Amino acid sequence: MPKKPRAGQGKVSGKRSATVSLAPYEVELTKSAELVYADLYHRAVDAESKGDPTNSVCTTFRMVRDAIKNIIPSDPTNKRYALAGELSNIFRLHKGRLRICWIASSAQRKVCILFISETLRKEGDVNDPYRVFSKRLAAGEFDELFSRMGVRRPPRLSP
Repeated sequence: MPKKPRAGQGKVSGKRSATVSLAPYEVELTKSAELVYADLYHRAVDAESKGDPTNSVCTTFRMVRDAIKNIIPSDPTNKRYALAGELSNIFRLHKGRLRICWIASSAQRKVCILFISETLRKEGDVNDPYRVFSKRLAAGEFDELFSRMGVRRPPRLSP
């Protein structure tokens, strides 16, 4: 016996009713994230001007650009992007060496990209991107952004 549709799942003209999709979130970048993005852009343009569009820098730049322009703004609070524990109000996207961390405000429909890293992830290493990011959080570098966006700041982490 087929299941009875729940409220909001009724059929219209033999088809399921369409869900209303909201516009993507507005995205801003911190100065440091903007500098990393600009550096990747310039290195990618340089590689392409030398006839090497398949260079890994070009690939990385395209991934970052797609993440910032499409992936993150379309669903920034998706649980698959959520960090855990003390960083539970922060989201991240990772692919290979690439790490992008952000906060999002559903009320304001805004995303702020806090951190972009293409450094190799090696837990405990001084250059581990999460360790670098945690130090910046502990130093209070992003406190004003958390306040402005109405997002709970993580507790002070030990560096």
